[in-house]
Amino acid sequence: MPVTFDDLCIGCEYERIELAQRWGYASHHAISRGVFTPSGTPYIILFVTEEKQRSQRQYNDRIEGSVLHWEGEEKHANDERIARAHERGEEIHLFYRNRHHSPFTYLGPIVLRRWEQRTGKPSRFEFDVLSLSHPDDSDPFSDVEQHQHELTTLDETERQALIQSRVGQGRFRREVLKLWNGCAVTGLRDERVLLASHVKPWKASNNHERLDPHNGLALTPNLDRLFNDGLITFDVEGKIRISAAIDRETVDALGVHSNMRLRMIPERLERYLRFHRKFVFRDSMERAPVMGGNSE
Repeated sequence: MPVTFDDLCIGCEYERIELAQRWGYASHHAISRGVFTPSGTPYIILFVTEEKQRSQRQYNDRIEGSVLHWEGEEKHANDERIARAHERGEEIHLFYRNRHHSPFTYLGPIVLRRWEQRTGKPSRFEFDVLSLSHPDDSDPFSDVEQHQHELTTLDETERQALIQSRVGQGRFRREVLKLWNGCAVTGLRDERVLLASHVKPWKASNNHERLDPHNGLALTPNLDRLFNDGLITFDVEGKIRISAAIDRETVDALGVHSNMRLRMIPERLERYLRFHRKFVFRDSMERAPVMGGNSE
């Protein structure tokens, strides 16, 4: 049975022994390390404990707001792989607990903000925990600054294309508008009022995904804002889903209704929509999981 996260619930608690059984391992010892990299998969899994046993090395690991501060492995075995994960098309997933000998809470994918490579002691990493952050928590300039390490190796043309894609401009916008030939929902063709939005958010995407037009929707401003804020999304058949976090009066005033749907679903779009439904869409009044004092 391959390692998968499709049947896991963000904000739900899991013991290592349960995860090992789900993923087909004979023993939970197979996933007992803080960094688990299942072979043959594009996944890196972090098991992070804030308050550790006194007999263990005391790493300074903690979550502040929607940011995970994490010290890497003592021998730096996976530092480079973690730092380059998004460039390599790999996903990092987080299981977190406040105190040892308690279940882990699954918090979904995390995205590297910055890291400090150190010798003689563990390297330092900062990650955005997507399930704990609201889409409006960051602005385009801070996103670009935080991800400079992914852009510095590119030539100037490609780097500028990626930066422009953060605000739906340049090459990304042109190709998204060409792909959709109008608003993805209403069909409106006046490009002066259409916006090009990433489906899988820019900061959660690797460089290829940031420029992939199939990771984009051409939308009118009202639909664009609702989509980016996680207040609407689209199911596997392209039908709109409206969040319970927005009241009916607002929905009606914006001209949004439950019969709306995407005009088409390009081949690669569903993979990005699946990410949006799971990690961006607020399917209840509170999208972010609530973590109690010792509930990891």
